[in-house]
Amino acid sequence: MKPIGHPLRAPCPLFLRAAAVQHFFVTLAALAVLAGCAGSGTVSKSSAPLVIADETLPLPIEGERLDMRAIKRVTLLAKSESLLVARHERNQLLFADIDASTLAAIDSQLAWFSGDVTLAEQLLEKLARDNTAALDFVLSEQEQRSALAGDWLAAAKHLFHLSRRGNAGRKGDAVSDQLFAYLLRLDSVMLQEQLTNAENPDWRRWLEMQVAYRQGLEAFSAWQQQTNALPQSPAIPRHLTQWTKPRDLDRITLLLPLEGTLAAAGEAVLSGAMAQLYTLFPDPRSRPALSAMDSTRADDVSTAYRQATEDGADLVIGPLTKTEVTRLRQLAQRPVPVIALNQSDDQPARPAQDWLSLSLAPEDEARQIADIAFGRACRNAIVIAADSHRGLRLLTAFEQRWTNRGGKLRGRLLVDDPAETNEAMGKLLGSGSSDQRIRSIERAFDLPVDARGRGRTDFECIFMLAPDPATARTWRPLLVFHMSGDVPVYATSAINDGEDDTRNRDLNGVMFVETPAMLPPHTGSRLTRLRALGQDAITLALHWEQAAATDDWIIQGETGLLRRRENGSVERALKLATFDGSQIRSGPLR
Repeated sequence: MKPIGHPLRAPCPLFLRAAAVQHFFVTLAALAVLAGCAGSGTVSKSSAPLVIADETLPLPIEGERLDMRAIKRVTLLAKSESLLVARHERNQLLFADIDASTLAAIDSQLAWFSGDVTLAEQLLEKLARDNTAALDFVLSEQEQRSALAGDWLAAAKHLFHLSRRGNAGRKGDAVSDQLFAYLLRLDSVMLQEQLTNAENPDWRRWLEMQVAYRQGLEAFSAWQQQTNALPQSPAIPRHLTQWTKPRDLDRITLLLPLEGTLAAAGEAVLSGAMAQLYTLFPDPRSRPALSAMDSTRADDVSTAYRQATEDGADLVIGPLTKTEVTRLRQLAQRPVPVIALNQSDDQPARPAQDWLSLSLAPEDEARQIADIAFGRACRNAIVIAADSHRGLRLLTAFEQRWTNRGGKLRGRLLVDDPAETNEAMGKLLGSGSSDQRIRSIERAFDLPVDARGRGRTDFECIFMLAPDPATARTWRPLLVFHMSGDVPVYATSAINDGEDDTRNRDLNGVMFVETPAMLPPHTGSRLTRLRALGQDAITLALHWEQAAATDDWIIQGETGLLRRRENGSVERALKLATFDGSQIRSGPLR
């Protein structure tokens, strides 16, 4: 048996470890009894504290190699099964004489998945101090956790230090792309502050590169030509080389509905595209020609596309409707590349060299709020959605991402009849049964009871996938009424129509993701998002080759951060916002 303990201490006696294990199981049994006495339902995080190794357990030893298989096995159990199962597996490892460093790493993982972010970080830091051989694991975990929490600067710094150790666990290109994407998320003020205080030469070069990139192609090219400008470790992302070699674009044609019920939407996209083209090409001599075709006048979208190619288009942007995008996607031959403005029904898994689809797909938003809430330490959630085709799409996208992260769903509600929402929500949140018992007592004794129902306590956040602002303004007061007013609520941009409406006070405190074009100091309406869609389509056209060279974030767009998926669809990452009274504030409320 190899020695376990600190190099300056005597090895931990076997009877002491056995006592520690016995003490652990006694504690676990006591918790189980207490949980059973607490009543039915899942025990909340606050009433079931995480059981972590006590002071009698051995300390990590310098140079100890982590058992990554054991760590991954316990982590997988925590995500796919439950914390209880994962903790049981962790305790079994004690009998297998697991090394102390691996045990500390596992305890940090369990703390993270329980939502105790502070303890999880403390355990990582202690592991790094006691055993520098575990530093790569610690930096990798810190990077991933910081990214989920939206602390992009911390994530960037952790990855930068990890890459310089030469063991990031990823190919060099992937590391460079990821680091660039983290820095792309920083606001300009924070970026400049970091640049002012940067001491490491390579870190400074990365920050300077990011500043030059945001200033445009001309500024970036000038920065590249400077002596000793390029970062070396990690190296400059390859996709930036593709950006500096843009494709020739002399003529862009937009296929949009300019008549009928969708005319306003089509005109908004056209307006945004024109504005962005004039912004990016102030010199008319270098500006690509822009033309628009009314898709409602053509026999079908295929005919309109062929006409655009015959007229000399180098790029087609559009169409706008899902049906037309699907038909255009199914064309056997597309000699001219397309940036579609919706998702087709048959998204293929194979790469599409001549196709990008940029849309305001709500599924991206549902996945993003799952990430945000998990990063903000929510692990047990309740979700409410509309019982409709769109509502089910949102719910499916959300649930897949939430469970993949390791989150647990403690309840769900599909609302199909608004008249029954109050009662259904009461049952979901647990206050309905309490209210019913109180009313039974009042009837039995013919006396009023000075009490209110008590809601359930086995969740830490609520996802309100409302389809529109009016519905959200109905659901949110009901959540407050049923004793969940202090629980964080997350939603998509569907709850915001851009109107300055005093009724939005009913949404006070709700956090949601929104396109940058809709956030202060900007003001807008639903058409603002479509104008932003037109703007980003033009921007994306100028980054076509760059987007094809990476699957990471490359554009700070008006609809959000943009990156190309392998199948040609473009994913958006929106910004977090909160209703403060009836007003919108960027970020969470402090």
